[in-house]
Amino acid sequence: MNNSPFEVFRRNLKPLMVFLTGLALFAFVVLPVLDQYMRQNAGTGNEQVLATFDGQNLTRERVAGFTRGHRTTLFFLQDLADRTIKNGRTPQIAGFEPGQNGQAPSFGINPEPSDESSIRTFVFAGQAAKQGFALSNTQLSVWLEKFCDGLYSEKELNSLAKKVSSNRINLPMIKEQLRLHMLAQVFINRGYAGLRVTTPDQTWRSFKKLNQKATANTYEVLVSDYMDEAKKLPINDAEISELYTEGKTRFPNPLSSEPGFRRRYAAKFQYVTGSAQNFMADEISKLTEEELRAEFQRRQSEKLLWRESAAAEEKAAEEKAATEKPATEKPATEKPATEEPATEKPATEKPATEKPA
Repeated sequence: MNNSPFEVFRRNLKPLMVFLTGLALFAFVVLPVLDQYMRQNAGTGNEQVLATFDGQNLTRERVAGFTRGHRTTLFFLQDLADRTIKNGRTPQIAGFEPGQNGQAPSFGINPEPSDESSIRTFVFAGQAAKQGFALSNTQLSVWLEKFCDGLYSEKELNSLAKKVSSNRINLPMIKEQLRLHMLAQVFINRGYAGLRVTTPDQTWRSFKKLNQKATANTYEVLVSDYMDEAKKLPINDAEISELYTEGKTRFPNPLSSEPGFRRRYAAKFQYVTGSAQNFMADEISKLTEEELRAEFQRRQSEKLLWRESAAAEEKAAEEKAATEKPATEKPATEKPATEEPATEKPATEKPATEKPA
């Protein structure tokens, strides 16, 4: 008896083909319908919308996937920075700071992955795109090349990304992460730069938009249920005054039944800003050509009169100096020279001695 597998397959070919055909129908027809039905009835599962902006819905699945990609991207950049430094090179990108004292290095993007930061990244990147900012694939390639200081090519970076993430992420996915984070960072930096020209109230409102959040549980109540208690409130001036005196030193507290009427200090400020250049330009625009010519001629005449007056004063000073006598000097007293009479010594005549002939 031949027990070859091929003989068994040949004898059971018809039922086996029926089974395989049914399995294919189940896989290609029934399973997609079943999967779609389960997704529609998931309720608050992965399709739950966490945020909506500009008509886009950020579902839980999309946000969670982006957050996972964010963590993997940071891990990839950490590994790439370590390899670059070990090879005697330094990442040549703006914002890179090596970690010190156990702190993680800074790569110029958000260093703290979370679902909340992922939502903000989507929103801020969308706002930056609206303002005309964009990053092309070539620019991101140049950024990665500068990050590793030319140590790896794009093909090698793609292989490294797959190796580091265990094939969960590749280079195009890393570029998409970098693109969104960099655009979001541009929008944030632009907002901080604009704080210098915003009012304090606008700055405070912007701060609250980014940092204020609250979770509240609410329920409906009927006013009619509390009308009877409201009627028990003071109804005459004396009781109102007594109630105010009791609570005038307390701040109102919605969680306390004690009355509080003290108000916190508040102030309103008004300010005016101006520009000297705008003021001058506005005043200059009001001047006509005739007024400018008249003013020019007036100043020229004033200048001429000033010159004539200065010349006249100078001439008068010279004439005055010429007419005035010079200061009288005290004549020097000369002592008459006393001539001593010349004392002539009487000449002593020597008698001539005649020599005898």
